[in-house]
Amino acid sequence: MIKINILILLFLLAGEVIVYAKQSVSIGVLAHKNFSETESMWNPTALYLNEKIPEYEFHILPLRFEEFPLYLRDNKIDFVVTNSAYYVELENRFGISRIATLKNRGLDGNAQTQFGGVIFTKASNTEISSLEDMVGKQIAAVNPDSFGGWIMALRELKGDNLSLNQFTVTFYGTHEAVVYAVQSGKADAGTVRTDTLERMDKENKIEIDDFTVINPKKHPAFFYQCSTALYPEWPFATTRHTSGQLAEKVAIALISMPEHSEAALKSKSAGWTIPLDYQSIHECLKELELGPYAQLKKAAISYFVKKYGVYILIGTVLLLVSLIVLSYIAKVNGRLREAKRVLNNLNRSLEEKIAEKTRHLYDKSAKLEEAYLNEKYLRSILRTVADINQMLITTRSKEELIEKATLCLSSNEAFKSAKISIVEDGVLVVGAAYGVVEDNSVTDIDRLAFDEGKNIMITSFDEKVPSDCKNKAEYYKITAMYALLLKRSNYGDPMGVLTICTAHRYGFSAEEQNMLEELAGDIGFALHSFSQHEQISLLNEERLKNYQNFIDALVNMIEQRDTYTAGHTQRVAHYAELIAREMELPEKEIQRLVEAAKLHDIGKVVTPDSILLKPGHLSVLEYELIKEHVAAGYKVLSTVNFYQEMAQVMLDHHERYDGSGYPKGKKGGEIPLLGSILAVADSFDAMTTNRIYKPRKEVAESLIELNALSGKMYHPAVVNAASKVLSGITIDASISQFGSSALEEERLSYFFKDKLTKLYNEDYFTMTLNGRSEHAKPETLCIVSLVDFHHFNKRYGWEKGNELIALFAAYLSEKLPEYMIFRLWGDHFAIADFNGDIEAILAKSPLNEKGVAAKTKMIVTIPDNLEDLMHNETTGNGINTPLAE
Repeated sequence: MIKINILILLFLLAGEVIVYAKQSVSIGVLAHKNFSETESMWNPTALYLNEKIPEYEFHILPLRFEEFPLYLRDNKIDFVVTNSAYYVELENRFGISRIATLKNRGLDGNAQTQFGGVIFTKASNTEISSLEDMVGKQIAAVNPDSFGGWIMALRELKGDNLSLNQFTVTFYGTHEAVVYAVQSGKADAGTVRTDTLERMDKENKIEIDDFTVINPKKHPAFFYQCSTALYPEWPFATTRHTSGQLAEKVAIALISMPEHSEAALKSKSAGWTIPLDYQSIHECLKELELGPYAQLKKAAISYFVKKYGVYILIGTVLLLVSLIVLSYIAKVNGRLREAKRVLNNLNRSLEEKIAEKTRHLYDKSAKLEEAYLNEKYLRSILRTVADINQMLITTRSKEELIEKATLCLSSNEAFKSAKISIVEDGVLVVGAAYGVVEDNSVTDIDRLAFDEGKNIMITSFDEKVPSDCKNKAEYYKITAMYALLLKRSNYGDPMGVLTICTAHRYGFSAEEQNMLEELAGDIGFALHSFSQHEQISLLNEERLKNYQNFIDALVNMIEQRDTYTAGHTQRVAHYAELIAREMELPEKEIQRLVEAAKLHDIGKVVTPDSILLKPGHLSVLEYELIKEHVAAGYKVLSTVNFYQEMAQVMLDHHERYDGSGYPKGKKGGEIPLLGSILAVADSFDAMTTNRIYKPRKEVAESLIELNALSGKMYHPAVVNAASKVLSGITIDASISQFGSSALEEERLSYFFKDKLTKLYNEDYFTMTLNGRSEHAKPETLCIVSLVDFHHFNKRYGWEKGNELIALFAAYLSEKLPEYMIFRLWGDHFAIADFNGDIEAILAKSPLNEKGVAAKTKMIVTIPDNLEDLMHNETTGNGINTPLAE
């Protein structure tokens, strides 16, 4: 007993050592009201970070404006949360850098990542209706350093040619105090940040109709009254001494913050997003000569004096010399000629120097203009990168990400084209391509970058570059091509290639290359994330009080998601019971087996539909993901004590007698008998029912296969018992994995409906020809082919081409609602068993309006696959030619 107590004491002491070993991290927050309210508002954020990054101890440190420089100078704070304008000043002075931008929670619950200022007066004040009317008036503001409560409004006032000496400004410290000052008549007008009036009205502190907004402005998707331009919300910034690793962890945790978490709600936000571009704030402060730009004019004068002081002095001296010469000429006329010659020489020298200086100033002006254009160009690239980074968060599939990212890049006027090639089944293929180049194939440059595992930049299209790339570069005036690897990390294997072409006269600048390389890394990481399986959801949120109710509820959950899976579990339970009774197992064991069989596939609730309902064979990764359903189901059931035995039976239903199964790789006698019975019953039902990817077998065929695998995959005694009791089973041939409800049909349409036209696709066409779909094989086919449709795409662009294809498909569906229509090979359509006048229908289609021709063909001998159909020579409309030309 003493030893046990000593061990417990040591364990507790060790725990204390671990706790006190945590590193303290300070977050300096601007206290725009009071310290206690600031701590109450932001402490949940510190607790949230403590939970997400447990090796650090985060705490909030409220600070006034004037306290930040001291704390940053002495490295007393590691992160900063402050208003946007003060951030720009601290960025300039102390090198802090933003890692996230606040998503302000609106009164309607929507998130706003920008805010502005509102200039207002009392509704009863008829003397002020515009900014010009504020001359000579008393204005209330929050603070000289308050961005939303003064600086934004000051920019609007100066933009209206008003100066500070034309009105009187009083600072009241808080936004609410400003509102009350205007309400009480202490001030004629006031300025506060947007949403202040709406919030105070909602809190019944004021009546918003008592006030009128001056210089009102409307901004898209912005829901508050506003008088100024919009600027980015408060940033969350890291200091110069904070480690990059910690800053990265904090950024990821903040951006992942749920919008309804306590941290978000307390901070009156919807969480955080990626850092926005704060250039607009720089421009505002520069225009007002505030913050880091306060000394800009003085510095410019000092620079001019320092740079050209010598020449100013020379000019002054020359002027004095001229005066002396003139005086001397007046006194000594005889020396006029010589003095004049000296003066002319001096004038010539001065003119040469002035001309030289003029050329210098012109050259410098040209360089400044070029620098401005380059900054504007890089800013557009940065906006595109930011847009794509936003897509990485919001897209729901790999295909959507590839499509949108490529389209967004090609839409930037800096780039001629953009293409993403990805690896599918071990082969590099084009996922999406947009731009003028129309390169929908993997080029030698793409393949070279992928094979060598490095980024490739082409800036000289000489004989070393493949001829097709060289010709396209010359035709489209491309100056550089950049092929960047897409990888999940710096050390991961390539998953694809991002290829961008530019016509910029200098190609890709160093800054542009850095942004594109970072973007390629972000896209690669996102693609890798989509390829990973979804996290297993917690299914056991509430313990059920009644055992049978719990079973019924879970079975009902299966039926709600997939009626085929529900029927499968019921049949497996029935077959397992028959086998167990043939083997004369105890009744208690049989009931445990039956209940386990009903829920043996419960773990499939975590399996994505894209894998569970996939019509083709699974890839290695997809197979690994679907195997997770065993562990997921076991995790759900094993958490309840009286379900653990049933969970163990379910866990073993994919183990194989020779050890080739999963999840543990058990073999022979290591597999419990109930698990072996469930494995045989599960396999027998899979063999005898139609699946999306394979047709059913007859009972006799299935039993022959089970016996062939006896002693290899299945327990011999179980197979022997199954052969006896299952030989007389009658299987309903209509059982199919195709949807039996509108919901399931919609889920399956992901695979069998063309995304653009909503018509049946090539996969479903092949399955119909092979007799594996729920529709009968057609007796005839009417093929409609768009003639040279690629010319239309080339002339009007892919988007217009897609619109026309979609319109034509909708037209066919409207005119032929009783027929099955398929979209094949992009610009071909097949109509099953059509017996009408197709030419009359086509004569009024949207194709005629766009000048696109169509040809038709009737196929009366239907092959079993698309490849044979492409070479079909059956005559149609007097034309005896192959369909695919």
